[in-house]
This record gives sequence, structure tokens and C-alpha cells, in this order.
Amino acid sequence: MFNPTSFRVNILSNFLIITGLVAASLLGLQYYFSQQMAVSAVHKSFTQAATRLTQQIQTKDEFTKTSLYLIEFYPDLTLSPAKTLNLNTIRRFAHNIEQSKNIYAMYIGQPNDEFFEVINMNISKELHKHFEAPENTRWTIVRVFNSEKNNKPGNINRIRQYDFLDDNFNVLASRISQSTYFPTKRPWFIQASQSDKTILTEPYLFSHLQQNGITFAKKIRGSDSVLAIDFTLKKLNELLFQAKVDPSSDLILFGIKDTIIASSNTQAPDKTLNNFLTQTLKEKQTNHIIRYKNNDDDKFIMVTSLSEQVGGKTHLGLTIDADVMLNPYFEQIIYSISLALIFLVFTIPLILYKTSQIVKPIKALMIQNDKIKNRQFNDVKAIDSHIIELIDLSASLVSMSQSIQAYQKAQQELMDSFIRLLAEAIDSKSAYTGGHCQRVPEIAIMLAKLVNDSDEGEFSQFKLETEDAWREFEMGALLHDCGKVTTPEYVVDKSTKLETIYNRIHEIRTRFEVIWRDIDIEYYQRIAQKQNPDEVEKWRNNSQQALLDDFAFISEANIGGEFMSEDKKARIQAIAQRTWTRHFNDRSGLSDVELMRYQNIEEQTLPVVEQLLSDKAEHRIERIDFDEEAYKKQGFKLDVPEYLYNYGELYNLCIEKGTLSNEERFKIKEHVIMTIKMLEMLPFPDHMKSIPEYAGTHHETMNNTGYPRQLGRDELSIPARIMAIADIFEALTASDRPYKKGKTISEAIRIMNFMKQDEHIDGKLFDLFVQSGIYKEYAARHLKAEQIDEVSN
Repeated sequence: MFNPTSFRVNILSNFLIITGLVAASLLGLQYYFSQQMAVSAVHKSFTQAATRLTQQIQTKDEFTKTSLYLIEFYPDLTLSPAKTLNLNTIRRFAHNIEQSKNIYAMYIGQPNDEFFEVINMNISKELHKHFEAPENTRWTIVRVFNSEKNNKPGNINRIRQYDFLDDNFNVLASRISQSTYFPTKRPWFIQASQSDKTILTEPYLFSHLQQNGITFAKKIRGSDSVLAIDFTLKKLNELLFQAKVDPSSDLILFGIKDTIIASSNTQAPDKTLNNFLTQTLKEKQTNHIIRYKNNDDDKFIMVTSLSEQVGGKTHLGLTIDADVMLNPYFEQIIYSISLALIFLVFTIPLILYKTSQIVKPIKALMIQNDKIKNRQFNDVKAIDSHIIELIDLSASLVSMSQSIQAYQKAQQELMDSFIRLLAEAIDSKSAYTGGHCQRVPEIAIMLAKLVNDSDEGEFSQFKLETEDAWREFEMGALLHDCGKVTTPEYVVDKSTKLETIYNRIHEIRTRFEVIWRDIDIEYYQRIAQKQNPDEVEKWRNNSQQALLDDFAFISEANIGGEFMSEDKKARIQAIAQRTWTRHFNDRSGLSDVELMRYQNIEEQTLPVVEQLLSDKAEHRIERIDFDEEAYKKQGFKLDVPEYLYNYGELYNLCIEKGTLSNEERFKIKEHVIMTIKMLEMLPFPDHMKSIPEYAGTHHETMNNTGYPRQLGRDELSIPARIMAIADIFEALTASDRPYKKGKTISEAIRIMNFMKQDEHIDGKLFDLFVQSGIYKEYAARHLKAEQIDEVSN
């Protein structure tokens, strides 16, 4: 999810992004076309270099071929070298050798394997050491021929004779040695013998010179002898070096069968690159630029054809670092980027200025929108702007504000009416608690106003400053007992211990009547049996009087007005032991719900003798679908009884105080839990979020002994503490409760003072309540005259 940014930042960033994209596109195109220009420039440079080199190589090549062509017409060229040292031939060969710095030697091979060679000693100083030649040797003459030993036919001796000549062709020294050299077996001789043209050999190592070279050879017209010139590649390497287009470039000359003839890089040739060039040549990818990358090497290369030769082609491979060709164009791109950035930097203030013309009215609209959000509808005004869309939007906001205000007012009236209707419905549910939900908010609001106006202690931090805050507090007070809609009426209205939907004392009275009748029947039976009439009469009178006394005691216990002591409980248990005979099925006429209570109880055979009072299994109603984990998770800490209800006659009659059993007391207290659950389920707006807290904490105490969550002082807000005082005072003084008469003002204040000392209520709030005398205003409107008395300090 994107982090939001301001309108101005969006406009600026979007402008920069769009401008950047356009600039990047243009720079990308510039880079692309620059690269193409660089490639084109490389191609042009390579082509020009190849052309120049071609001209130079072809010139030397033609010179060599021409020299061979002219020399083959010299007289006595094919004479046996064994007969004489032919100085004329030597001078002619020497003259042609001196025309080129690259000629190492010129020689003739005869079909009879005689050989004559003139070597240029100036080509390398290493030659003097190799031939052990005199110091001033300029030319070395090598003759190879056959000599017959002892002048006997068939006794052949192969002779190699060296003659060392100075610049004037004077013989300085001679030397003869054995030889195994046969010119007719050499490649140059074989190739030339098989062709009518001048041939060019593959590069090979000149053993005397220890340098690579090539041989031009041609069969002499009219004979089987072959004339040849050895051409060193050292000078050709220098020629390639001189033809380089850049220090980073290299030129490689390929000969027949794509072998390397010469290279401008004689120091440390790149074998990988040379192999790549050779492969490129073999794949016939010639005359176009190829990008070569290998590790740190990034080069442009091209292979182009130089000239046709005998048996193959001569090609030139050219390489140059890509950076050398691209850097000038990169510099142009960097220059363009710099200009673009400078342009952007100078346009940013202009953009900020122009966006401020838009942002200012937008911010004004945001302020108006915040007023709507805070429901300050009457403060929403139209804004000034030169932008039509913003003017229209402003008018729309004003119109929307008015519509929302009207709608909210209607919704508020509906909600308030619904809440008041619910409060009235709860009060109307029981005649004994009528008006409670209406009276508690009255007391709470009076006390809240006092606290709101106080600047003492922690009260100074409490302020209900807005209409919404007061409305939230009032609604919380009105709804504080809304959970009672789930509390059965008979529990709320239970005025006797045996009361459920009806007072079951009538059912027990009937049993007493049955026993009374049984005493009368037994009396007449005993008279019929001729027993003493006076004694029988006395027994009947005593038995029926005891029955009357027992029922009177049970009836009094049912009222629940006095504390049920242990001896009273024991008497109830004793009375319960009386029996009576039931002749009718106790399951007849029951609803399905009632019959479910008898599911696991065995039906007895009639007639059946039963106790006068009893706690039966069907009296205990199971608690179903109770989620204890969820209950605790919500923070509720009231002890939950095992059973939902217990209608046992003995169990209820033995209630120690009041008329409510443990199950019924929990059901009464559960109304707070239901209040919290119901209200927390409602989607209250933010300004009404505290309603569940205000409504659901009026039974909490300062010392963590209240219910349902056992909250303490630090966890209870001032409105929650006010609610507790209002609820208690109204309950104490209410004269419509089934279990008590309404207390007088002084009695209520005295009881609440004890509660203050026990930290059940907030002491400072209670003191403010008493000292202000607001209870008098309330009493004048709602209490009976006999309840209104003086409160002593």
C-alpha cells in the first residue's frame, strides 16, 4: 500500500516523472542512435584501415610476384649450384631483396633436389650467430647439391655449402657441411609445382631466423625448377601496428585456411579473442561489426576480405575497445543529462509556484471538509478560486454539508427517540421499576454538570464541552439498564420465594387442604372402628391445628421479609416430611418445554405418596450453550451458577434473605452483561463510542468488588463513577420496588456514606453530590412527601 503524499508533491513528482521518462526516452534514443553512429564510425574506420592496409599489402604482394616473374627470365638461373658460385645471379637476387625490408631470402629449388639460396644477413643479428658468419657478412649463400664420393657412381654425398659475402660480394669465408635438406619435399616447392600461379604458403617458423614467415613461390616457366622468396612477418606486424586506428585497436591478418599471418599485437596476443575472430571468419560473418564481450573485455570487431590468393583468401580482423568508440557519445549523453537536470532544477520553483495556486484552494476545501467531518455544518463556507472545477467542488461541499446536517438531524432524532422508547419499554416491563431508566439520567446529568463546572483536583481534567459529549453521556445513562430486556419479568417482579410465572404457594396450600381432608377421613374411619370418640376428636383437632400452624409458617417464609435462620430452615425441612397421595399424572397437560425436564426421570406408578415440600430433578433447569472461555475473555468475573434456574420448593423457601435464589440474583446482575454485549455490538459513531462504557459500569466499585468485571478506580472514568452514584440513589429512594419501601433522603445518604467509606462509590463525587444539594431538586420532582427529610452533616 502506497504512503499518501500531498497534492503539490504529487504534481511535482508526476511532472518530474513524466519529464524524466521523456528525457530518458530521448536519451535512450540518443544512446541508441549514438551507439549506431559509433558502430557506423567503427565500421567506417575499420573499412578505411582495411583499404589502406590492403593497398600496402597488395603493393608488396604485387612487388613480390612481379619480382618472381622478372627473375625467372634471368639467364643461367637454373644452372647447377654445384658447378660455380654465380655472382651475377647473386647480385640480381641481392638487388631484389634490397627492394623490400621484409625479404629474408630468395632461392631456387631444382627438380633434382639441388638448392641455391641468397640470405639477407641484415634481416636479423641472430643470423650471424646461427651461421657463425664473419663480422662483415652481408650475404650468405647456401648451396645444396649431391657429390659423388670417390668418383664412384651411386655413392652420393649430400653437401650444404655456405659462402659468406660482404657488401661488395667478396667471399669472406666458406664452409661445407652434410645436409638432409631436399627442396622437392618442401610445401612451397610442391604447391608451386602444382600451380601456374604464384602461391603463398601458410605461415611457418624460419628455423635460421626463429621468426614466423611466409613463402611466395612460382614455378619457373619452361622448367620444373621453383623460384621462391621468404617473407618475414615481423615487418608485416609493424605494418599492421602502424595501421592501427587507435592504441586500443588490434589488426590481425588471416591467410589461407584462416590461419593468422600477422598481428599488430606482438607482445601478448589475446588467444581467446584471436580464436573468436577465427571462428567468426570460419562462420563467414565478414564485413559487419560484432560486439565481443569476455570477462572485462568489451570490443567491437570486424573481419573483412583483403585480396584473393592462390588456394584461399586473405582476411583482416580488426578490434577496438568499445569504450573508445562509445565514450565520446557517452560524454554527449552525460552533457545532455546535465542540461536536462539543470532545466528541471530551474523549473521546480516555477512548478511549486503554479501548484501553490492550486494547492491553496484545495487546502481551503480540506478545511471545509474537516468541518463536515467534525459536523460543524454551519461553519462550512464556499471558497474563492480561479479554477472552475474547484469552485464547483466547493459548492458541492456546501450543498453536501447541508444535506448531511439535515439527514444527521433526522437520524439523531430517530436514534434519540428509539433510545427513549427502549428506556420506557424497560421501565414499562415491570410496574415495580417503572421510571428507573428515566430518573437515573436526570440525577446523572445534574451531577455531571457540577463536575463539569468544577476546577478542583481531577475534576479539572473532566470536561463535556460539546453537545455531542453531553448527548453521549445522556444516551449512556438512558441505556444503562437496556440489558433488562433479556431478564424474565417474573425474576424482576419476584415478590415471594415460590413465585415463578405464578405464586406456587397456592399449589402448596392445595396439598395442605388434601392433608386436612385426609385427617377428616381418618377421623371418621377411627370412629367407625369404635375408637374412643373423645380421644379421636382431640387427635383431629390437634392435627389440624398443627397443619394450620405449619402452613402459616410456610406462608410467612414465602414472603421473605425476615432473615431465614438455621432453625427456621430446619422447621421447613421437618414440615416437608409430611406426605400426601397423588392420584393424577404429573405430566399431563404440560408443554413440550416442560416435558423436556422429565426426559431422564422415571415415571412412577399411581397412586404415589409424595412429600409435602420437595426439591425434584425437574425443578433444576440446565444452563445450555454457555461459553465459559468467551465469558472470561470479555473480562466478566461474576460467578456463574451451575443451573440456569432452580425451582425447588425447599431450595427457594430456605433463601436466607429476600426472595431471589442465587440463579435469579445472577440473572438480575446479568442484565449489565447483556447491556454491555448489546451496546458493544452496535456501530456507534466516534462521538458516541463511550456509550457502552457509561451504560455498563454503574455496578462497578472503587475497590474492585463490583460487577461484572470488578473494575477499580483507575479503570473507571468520571462519567462511569457518576452513573454508579445516580443509579444507587435512585434505587434507594424508589418507592416502587417489590422487595422494599423507598428510603427517605437521609436514610439513602446515610447508606451511601457507608458505601463511600467502604470505597464502593467515589468519595469526592459523593461529597459534591451531597454538598451541592442537587438531591433536593430531584426529591422535589420524584419522591413522596414522607421521604423528604433533612440530611444532617
